[in-house]
Amino acid sequence: MVSKINFDRFDLGIDLRKDASVSDANRLREMRNAFVTTGLTTAKRPGFTHVATLEEGTVGLFAALGKLHTFYGTGTVTHANPLFEAHKIAPAAGEKSLKDIWYADVFNNYIYVAVEYQDGTVLHHYLDGNESGTQITDENCPHSKACIKTQQKIFAVGKDGDVVRYCCTGRPRDWSTAEDAGFLPTGMNARGDRTATALGLQRGRLGVLTRDSCQLWTIDPDPNNMGLYDVVENVGSSFPKTVANVAGDLYFLSDYGVRSITTQVYTENLVDEDVGSPVDSLVRQAIADAQASGIEPRAFYFYGTGQFVLGFGSHLFVYSISKTAKIAAWSHYYLQFEVDAVAELGKRLYFRSGNEIYAFDETAYTDAGIQYEVMIELPWMDFKRPGELKMIHGIDAVLEGDAYLSIAFNANNADARTPEVHIKGNTRPYGMIPIPCAGTEFSLRIRNYSSSAFKLNALTVYYDVLGVR
Repeated sequence: MVSKINFDRFDLGIDLRKDASVSDANRLREMRNAFVTTGLTTAKRPGFTHVATLEEGTVGLFAALGKLHTFYGTGTVTHANPLFEAHKIAPAAGEKSLKDIWYADVFNNYIYVAVEYQDGTVLHHYLDGNESGTQITDENCPHSKACIKTQQKIFAVGKDGDVVRYCCTGRPRDWSTAEDAGFLPTGMNARGDRTATALGLQRGRLGVLTRDSCQLWTIDPDPNNMGLYDVVENVGSSFPKTVANVAGDLYFLSDYGVRSITTQVYTENLVDEDVGSPVDSLVRQAIADAQASGIEPRAFYFYGTGQFVLGFGSHLFVYSISKTAKIAAWSHYYLQFEVDAVAELGKRLYFRSGNEIYAFDETAYTDAGIQYEVMIELPWMDFKRPGELKMIHGIDAVLEGDAYLSIAFNANNADARTPEVHIKGNTRPYGMIPIPCAGTEFSLRIRNYSSSAFKLNALTVYYDVLGVR
């Protein structure tokens, strides 16, 4: 009698913590250019549509006040597309070309921005139309890369990294007035590395991250009400652009993978969680590759899809989260372009690559006309009969769209795989698709390469157990 096994849950995404031969069937070895839906199926990621080609000379992309903002340091740049607005942010000492934007936010209806110039100089600017220029000239402004707005103040890591300075309440140009501006003595409270490298918010508290710890500070417009709340040891970040607030928790890239600071529901104790542990091996390799090529990792949380996204150039790691559907699944996307900046405006997510602007589009299944491959790979499965020889006769599939399926049948030989079979839609009404192969354990791989939607709902494998070899 032919046995069958059904696979219809892929809710755990990529999980490489166990070896492929001992991993659960719903912990995938590969989920490329796809994500876990709230229905616990696997779907092709949305594609991108081309929005605009910007004029030469600007960098960055920041969404605010109904527009997408860019920045430049020399000459004059005006965008023809009314969706975009270019801002000149030249230093007080004279014009210099920009290299990167480290931080931008709206403060009192004007843009506050921390920029890096081509010579490595980092300066803070406030675009309030002040006749003295945009640069913050207060000597106590640290002009650092890591900064954040909260409680009507700008907080920024000090020049030496051993303090976090803050401006006057409601006055981002003033970093000196006593009893209003000041600093947090973060270095004095550090038990390990004293140098603050990144800032974030965790349930209304300021998170100050060093390489190996995270301090949580209670903050307030009145400096007298500020103080150290707690310290979480042995977890931190060296990557200021990767800090993101996700449903009240603080997510960031550490030296070893994605981690988070969360509050335990019943005890209110702060703990670190290794949310990125399923893909640590992939992320660590991406960190090494990024450092070798000079790519700065960046991360953000996209509310439209409920996903935390960590980017290394064109390679994005995506953490799909849904408490209602009980989803916490990693996948990764390979884009057809390098990502220089990301901004969310009017429920749309925009990506900048050089002077090209693309929009994340849930109705598109190519990257501006270029097809991309979806690949889903299951771990090695012995159908709960380890060491026994099985004969697979064939499969059934329930898909949206079409795909190519193959079965690997020797865990010690990566090339031992059946020829790919083209499958489309729901195959169950038409009879089993024959894919004969024998082995003790098997791994299924599904590929989609098209310009249309694709979703994997279920797979059924038909087989016989032949006994111990």
